[in-house]
Amino acid sequence: MIFFQTHEIEAWINEDAPLVDLTSHLLDIKTQQSELTIHTRHKTRLTMMEEAARIFEILGAKVEHHTQSGEDVDSGVMILKAVGRSDALHRGWKVAMNLLEYLCGVATHTAIMVKEAKAVNDIPLLVTRKHLPGMKKTMTKAILDGGAHPHRLGLSETILVFENHLNLIGGRESLHEKILSMQSAACEKKISIECNTLAQAIQAAKAGADLIQFDKVPVDELIEWNTFLKQEFRQLKVIIAGGVTLENIQDYAKSGVDGIVLSSVYHAKPADIGVTILPLAESI
Repeated sequence: MIFFQTHEIEAWINEDAPLVDLTSHLLDIKTQQSELTIHTRHKTRLTMMEEAARIFEILGAKVEHHTQSGEDVDSGVMILKAVGRSDALHRGWKVAMNLLEYLCGVATHTAIMVKEAKAVNDIPLLVTRKHLPGMKKTMTKAILDGGAHPHRLGLSETILVFENHLNLIGGRESLHEKILSMQSAACEKKISIECNTLAQAIQAAKAGADLIQFDKVPVDELIEWNTFLKQEFRQLKVIIAGGVTLENIQDYAKSGVDGIVLSSVYHAKPADIGVTILPLAESI
């Protein structure tokens, strides 16, 4: 479970309305008791539902219902209901709606990608950290609720050697010495090396790498390379990153790799979420 602290949610609210809801104030509807409902307009994998509910609770409204994150709902389903002062509901309206639209869009697309991959092979979908700064917690919850897993939560978590690292240590010829040093210093960690060719992968495996991450390798080549590597290096793990789409994910899932890495789900089309606010007497 991803936990959001109260001050984080308060910051979302304060960003949109730091002082007063001027429209509600000038219309003189701010104290009117009202009911807000949120519903879907297409089949949606939900996420951030608990945080959307807390937005309205922090503003003093009573949340009478919210569907759980991670659930699939059809079009037209009411997923959240809150009652309270009109100014509280209006102040939370767009904050909650924007949160749900963007992140349910990510969760829904992630769920589709996961389903497509698992239809042909039970391997994990690993989502990178290539999200906008400041969005790690929300995006991580969205992809988890979509059924995927984080590839790397941050630089402090895993060891993954890229070409830019190699440029600074004397190239791939230095890998054997460096891997031995890293294995000693970080004995509980696996060491991954990004490779673009089979020759690079063989060199990295011989140097002691635990995992090879291929980047943008066509499926036919990947199948051939993966087969060779698994025969020669029994403990080696192989994953593929880059160029994986909804159209080709099943081909990559059938290639024999141990996992598929992608970031495209962060650019998913937002979910279509509807919000209605009515006087409490009319809503009963």
